[in-house]
Amino acid sequence: MQKSNQISSPIPLACRACRKKHLKCDGIHPVCGRCRKTRSFCEYTPSRRGYRSTPRPTITVKTSSTSTSPGSSGQPDQLPTPSNSFNFNNVVQTPEWASQDPSILQDSTSTESLEDSPLAFFDQGILQRNNLLSTPEDADARLVDFYYAFFHDSHPLLPPPHLLHFISPFPSCLKTVMKFIGAHFAFGVSTDAYKALAAKAIENDTEPSYQKVQALLLYATVLHARNDREEAIDSFITASTLAVELGMHRKSCVETLAGRNFVREETLRRTWWELYMTDVMFGAFDHCPMKFGNLAMDVQLPSEDISYSTGVCLVEPPTTVEFYNRVFSESHHKYSSFCYAVEATLLLKRGIILGATLEDNVRDQVESLEANIGSWFRHTPEDRPNALCIDGTVDQVLFRAYMLVHCASIYVHLPRSCLMASPTANATIACARRGTYLMPTSHTLTHASKALEAANGIVTLGSIRSPLLKHTPFFICGLVLGAVVQLCACSVNVGTSIEPRRDRLALIVGELKALDRTWALAHQVMWHIKMLAREVLEIGVLPISQTDAVQDPGPDVNALVSSDMWLGDIRMDPNM
Repeated sequence: MQKSNQISSPIPLACRACRKKHLKCDGIHPVCGRCRKTRSFCEYTPSRRGYRSTPRPTITVKTSSTSTSPGSSGQPDQLPTPSNSFNFNNVVQTPEWASQDPSILQDSTSTESLEDSPLAFFDQGILQRNNLLSTPEDADARLVDFYYAFFHDSHPLLPPPHLLHFISPFPSCLKTVMKFIGAHFAFGVSTDAYKALAAKAIENDTEPSYQKVQALLLYATVLHARNDREEAIDSFITASTLAVELGMHRKSCVETLAGRNFVREETLRRTWWELYMTDVMFGAFDHCPMKFGNLAMDVQLPSEDISYSTGVCLVEPPTTVEFYNRVFSESHHKYSSFCYAVEATLLLKRGIILGATLEDNVRDQVESLEANIGSWFRHTPEDRPNALCIDGTVDQVLFRAYMLVHCASIYVHLPRSCLMASPTANATIACARRGTYLMPTSHTLTHASKALEAANGIVTLGSIRSPLLKHTPFFICGLVLGAVVQLCACSVNVGTSIEPRRDRLALIVGELKALDRTWALAHQVMWHIKMLAREVLEIGVLPISQTDAVQDPGPDVNALVSSDMWLGDIRMDPNM
């Protein structure tokens, strides 16, 4: 009897991943501990020892032997079939148990087979894995994979791909906007056609929901990068108005809308704070009045990234006060990169206000903001300096936070510096708001030095060797602001050498050149910056030829200096 008590009960069933690797499985459903830790696809094979497996939902599959060309049907262009498969490491398959949840299948009806589609170079698309395909038009659903591969990391307001089913029923407007964004990173796809589809889907969706807020916000972000800035601002105003009507700025309303589901609560929190950050960025780069200036909000900050990726609330999300006072806390709690980005946005907002203040008695506020900026840099995560992780990847949300803090420093110091005396400071460039020109003081050189330091910081971010397309499109605006500061410094001859500033300008132009293949805004601002650089650096000015020098040698400076004639008509006092 004692011997039997010492023997632990055997695991009734091991998942396929653990069995394949001959590892011990704890048998926890729906995802075992080992697969949860490694974020692997966890699947249990039904036992054949008299047990009946759970029947899978039946999906009607249609096959088609002919395909209609995009030009004849009026549908957006399809992706060409590449010779090899495209592998995304950050795409995680949805567990089989998720497809058996009745609440997830509300938006899953019959769908066409994607095997004959030119987009079938993925083994299984995100929408298909999450059972979110609902119409025959979803044959282009592989564009959602491009959205997650290139855009999601910099604006992670939607759930991770393996948790996307938690925001079902999946509205058509959000699905179409995700495809519209993904189309910008695919070859041979008409982004204008997908823009028309996205606009129509948003217009047809008359039901107010947080998913529509997400669609409008993502749509506005991409329209701004496409240089459709007026449409972008209109879309953002609609999104922010709807979000306030739904109460997304209130903690109680977020819990009600999410139905006490952590993934939904987290996506609502991230959507609201993304709205808040976009509001300030539009105010900074496009002279738009900020909508959330006096709005009272008590929604919590986003939770840790690992909690969002696993779908499990490990630590209660912090409030804004808790995160602000973290510098005086004894605990070493890890916060989400989103929290640092929100605080960076607050600093940018203060910088914009002080940069447009004509009053003279704001020196204490300027010094306070400068102290906050220095404190922010010293309390960022130590394992991600300049948003660069130890494995060589870039934390895209923290990357945007660094950019916003550098912009905040430029907005507060540039108007108070001698750099504003340059004609370049008044040049009209998209996204290059510089603030109000303030009267010079005894500290103009100090402000110029700090503005240049911030501009150099933006250039340092651009020098990080990482895929440029994964950066937020608002990085274009940061590059423009950094270029303006560098051009002003070259124009007024700040420093002993112009060569370092020329090199930084060359890097900025190179960054914009790489981004203009995707975003039209980058192409426009690059043209303006290159034109100003040629004028400031005197590139293209032809030197005087040797024949001209012989015909017109000019005045003899030595002869003029050796005589009194160079004094001109100046009258000399005989008493001197």
